[in-house]
Amino acid sequence: MSHTDDITQLSAVELAALIRARRISCREVTGAFLNKIETHNPTINAICTLDADRALDTADALDRDIAAGLGAGRSLMGLPIVLKDLTPTAGIRTTRGSRLFENWIPSEDAALVTRLKDQGAIVLGKTNTPEFGHKAVTDNAIFGPTANPWRLDRIAGGSSGGSAAAVAAALVPFAEGSDGAGSIRIPASICGTVGFKPTFGRVPDVAQSFFSHTPYFHNGPIARSVADADLLYRAMLGPTAGGIFSLPVEQPNGLAQKPLCDIRVGFSPDLGLFPVRADVARACRKSAEVFATLGCQVVEADLTLPPDTEAAFLDLWRAKVAGLYGELGAGDLDLLEPVVQTLIEEGRAIDMVRFGKALKTRDRVWQAMTALFDKVDILLCPTTCVTAFAQSGGPPSDISGQPVNPLIGWFLTYPMNMTGHPVISVPCGLCDEGLPVGLQIAGRRLEDDLVLGLAAHFEAAHPWPKIAPL
Repeated sequence: MSHTDDITQLSAVELAALIRARRISCREVTGAFLNKIETHNPTINAICTLDADRALDTADALDRDIAAGLGAGRSLMGLPIVLKDLTPTAGIRTTRGSRLFENWIPSEDAALVTRLKDQGAIVLGKTNTPEFGHKAVTDNAIFGPTANPWRLDRIAGGSSGGSAAAVAAALVPFAEGSDGAGSIRIPASICGTVGFKPTFGRVPDVAQSFFSHTPYFHNGPIARSVADADLLYRAMLGPTAGGIFSLPVEQPNGLAQKPLCDIRVGFSPDLGLFPVRADVARACRKSAEVFATLGCQVVEADLTLPPDTEAAFLDLWRAKVAGLYGELGAGDLDLLEPVVQTLIEEGRAIDMVRFGKALKTRDRVWQAMTALFDKVDILLCPTTCVTAFAQSGGPPSDISGQPVNPLIGWFLTYPMNMTGHPVISVPCGLCDEGLPVGLQIAGRRLEDDLVLGLAAHFEAAHPWPKIAPL
C-alpha cells in the first residue's frame, strides 16, 4: 500500500485485511492515527489521555508476531482503539471524568480490555466522558467539553461522547463505549456514527455486576459502519469468569439472518411517550420506508410505554448513583460536580416503597416491549428527540412546545436499558440544519444478529457519510 494513501480513511475491516496480507504494518497504521490525533484532537477534545509510546511499542511487538506467523486468529490484530475513560486500563490514567479519580492509574485491565488486547487491539488512549457517565453531554471539570466534529460549537452527546467524536473524526477506526441510559447510542446518533448496545450479558462485566443490573449497563462498540461495529462486537462477545450475568456464546453467524420478506418491522415515531422534533421524526419515518423497499413487512408499532416510565427510570438511576457514591465523606463529595451531588442526595431519599414502585413500572415497560415483539421482529424509532444542540445553551427543557426534563427528556434510549434488549443506532439522514439524525433498530432479547444484519441491509440501501466534514 502506498504511503500516500490516507490510512485513516479506511474501515477497520479493510485495515484488518491489509494487515493480515502484510501489505501494511501495525506500526504504520498506529502512526497514521496518532498523527491524525495530533492534528485534530486539540480542536475536538475527544481523547483525554493519549498513550502514544506504549501504543507504538505494542504495534512493533505485533509486527514481530506477524513476521513469526503468530498473528492468525486474532480478529483485531494491529487495529487501534480508544476506550472510554470509565473503563479501567492498566497503566493508563482512568479518571471517570471526576476530580475524585483525577490521578487514578489502575493496576489491572477490565475484563473487556484484556479481551480486546488478546485479540490484537492497540489501545491508543482514553476518551472523554462526563463525571461517572451521569449525563448525555460530554464535559467535565478536568478536561472540559468534547466538540462535535460536524459542528464544533455543538455537543458530541454522551456519555460516550469522546468515543463517538473520535470515530466520527477518523481519529480511530472504532472505539469502546458504555451505555446505562443510551450512552453509546446517543453520541452515535449525535455524531453520525454507529453505536450498538448488545443484549445485556453478551459482553463481560465483572466489577460491580449487580450495580450493572438496575438499570442495565452495557459495554459495546462505536464505529463508522455496521461491519466495523460487528467486528468489534465479536471480539467483545462472550462470558467471563466472575461475570454474574454473563451469557454463553452462541454459534456466531455474523450478519446472516432470515429472508427479509419474513421480517416484520414496527415503526414508532415516539414510543408513545416522547416529543420528537418534526425534522427528526421525518428523517426516521423516511428510513422506515427504506425497510419496506428491502422487502420487510413494515407496520406502525403498537407500543405505548407507561406514563411514569421516566420517573421510574430516574429513581432507579438516582438510587444506583447513591449506592455507588453515597458513602463518600464530605471532602470527597465536594470534589463532585453539582449535578452528581444532587443525584446522590435524591437517591439517598428513596425508600424501598418508592424503589419498589419503580421496579413495578420497569416490569410494565418489559411487558409492553414483550407484547410488541410478539407482533413484530424489529422495532424502529428515533434515537434522540433533537439533534446536536449548542454547547453554550445546554439541553432542551422544551421540545415542540412540550416541557421535558433536560437530563433525560430528549432521547428515546433508556427504555431499552430497563429491558436489556439489543439495539443499534445508525445514521439515517440529516436534520434541517444539516446535522446527523440517528435511527434505533431494536430486536428481541438474544437476537443481536438479526439487529446487526438488518442494520447492515439498511446501510447498504441508505449509505451515510462515514467521516464528519471537519
